[in-house]
Amino acid sequence: MADKRTFFTGIATCLVLCSLYWSVSLHAQYPQNYFRNPLTVPLQLAANFGEVRPNHFHMGLDIRTQGRENLPVHAAAEGYISRIKIEKWGYGKAIYITHPNGYTTVYAHLNSFYKPLQDFLEKQQYAAKSWEQDFCLEPADFPVTKGQFIALSGNTGGSAGPHLHFEIRDTETANCLNPLLFGFGVPDNIPPVIQGLYWYDRRYSTYQVDPKRINIVKKPGGYVTAQAVIKVSSPLVSLGLRAEDKSSNSPFLFGIYGAQVYLDDALVNSFELDNFSYDDSRYVNACVDYSTYMKSKAAIQHLSVLPGNRLPVFEKDKKGILMLADTEPHKLKIVVKDVAGNTSVLQSVIQFDVALQKDYFFTSNSIAFSPGKENRLEGPSVKAVFDEAAFYDVVPFVSGEQQAAGPGKASALVQLHNQFVPVNDSFLIQLKTTLPAGSPLRNKVVMFKTTGKHKEATKGEWNGDWMMARFNRLGSFQLLIDTLPPVIKPVGWQNNTIFGAQKTLRLRCTDELDEVAYFRAELDGQWLMFAKKNDDFTYEFDSHCSPGSHVLKVMVTDMAGNTAMQQFTFTKK
Repeated sequence: MADKRTFFTGIATCLVLCSLYWSVSLHAQYPQNYFRNPLTVPLQLAANFGEVRPNHFHMGLDIRTQGRENLPVHAAAEGYISRIKIEKWGYGKAIYITHPNGYTTVYAHLNSFYKPLQDFLEKQQYAAKSWEQDFCLEPADFPVTKGQFIALSGNTGGSAGPHLHFEIRDTETANCLNPLLFGFGVPDNIPPVIQGLYWYDRRYSTYQVDPKRINIVKKPGGYVTAQAVIKVSSPLVSLGLRAEDKSSNSPFLFGIYGAQVYLDDALVNSFELDNFSYDDSRYVNACVDYSTYMKSKAAIQHLSVLPGNRLPVFEKDKKGILMLADTEPHKLKIVVKDVAGNTSVLQSVIQFDVALQKDYFFTSNSIAFSPGKENRLEGPSVKAVFDEAAFYDVVPFVSGEQQAAGPGKASALVQLHNQFVPVNDSFLIQLKTTLPAGSPLRNKVVMFKTTGKHKEATKGEWNGDWMMARFNRLGSFQLLIDTLPPVIKPVGWQNNTIFGAQKTLRLRCTDELDEVAYFRAELDGQWLMFAKKNDDFTYEFDSHCSPGSHVLKVMVTDMAGNTAMQQFTFTKK
């Protein structure tokens, strides 16, 4: 018994030393302690770099702001404000600071900027008559020093709660880097938790077979499988992993940093989520079992590289396919690690059992759409073109058409496969209208897509009797006639209201099919700036609204070109 304890102690000591060496060597590639905490409260995370999100990896750190907005945000290092971006979704209000050491930091979901920058921004917005902005600045315009106050934190854009989204990018490539590689001192001595292990029959597409769960058990020396030998029914296998990480000072669960797979001590797959671009971030859909994620939000991360996955984080030529055709037992080891160097190890034995082998077949109504080449679909009412980067694995593609029925329908209802297979980039779809040539209703037609709960409408282009548009999700598609204008509704006030201590004026603008496409407000004949979030448009009372009576005119237009106009009067004390 003493010898066994000594053995396991030796393994544990070796893992700790290897982790420390790995962590030190990894962090040495990046300047340590050059950047400071951008907040004045202790740095606690709500999300880390590389977390799995719908259709993207999380590309920075979400820093907790103690559940509050308007905490002061400071420049993480000296440099200059090089870009300002204001948008309804995404980052909301964001500042980019370029630093002399070759990096750029990003601060997002802000409420407001420090006064000189806020004044400059407002002049730009009123000059362009647009709340949304995206412009670059010169080094001499707004230089900053390390620790300088630059903004107040908030909850703007695609944010579900108060926090600061913080990124570090390589200025030259614009690639996002893992900020925790730069020595922010987030305490972390907790290894990742392995929650589940799965295997896939890789004789077939991952969109054709379901993951097979392997039961695991946590032991003092690491993780093992419940069965001493994993018996699989295929000579070609890949693995999937569910795992999460924690830091020592936050209750939140985070994404893992990296993983390695060894078969008989030979490395067969390895990745580290430390450096890639926003353009590549959608490849998250190739790194997870997309169908499982869409159905349950459980992220099974592939420990292999799907044929169409071009994310540059995998070790070259290590595709992660386990060759088991010899039917012999093979030693399996999986190492999961976080950015602080903590590791968890799962070990087992895996073996192909011919007696368990099962064959799968495409359904008779499906077409094989393959990655790496253009795929086309043509039917009586639909044409679709998917480029060579569209799919990550072979898709047993199924489509269908159902003739238009009921008022407001301008084409057949077309089903392009289902919501459980991802598309990497946008594809071109054309639908044939049932409206006669020359019908004035063609000007009111939009193409409408439904993917599960996600709905999207767009004003496509006509090509004869066909309307063309681009989408990046599969689902059901139909041309709809939209003749109803959007609805404008005051929130918390009404016509002829007298505003005293109230700081904001809010309008909710909705459309039956999609978001509004255009919004314009004028106060006493002059353009007035409203901020946008979801369906709400908000004006903060400022110098553009002096005390007295005012006339507010609002015009809202939807995708189909229907316009609603409304006029309000109010008094500002």
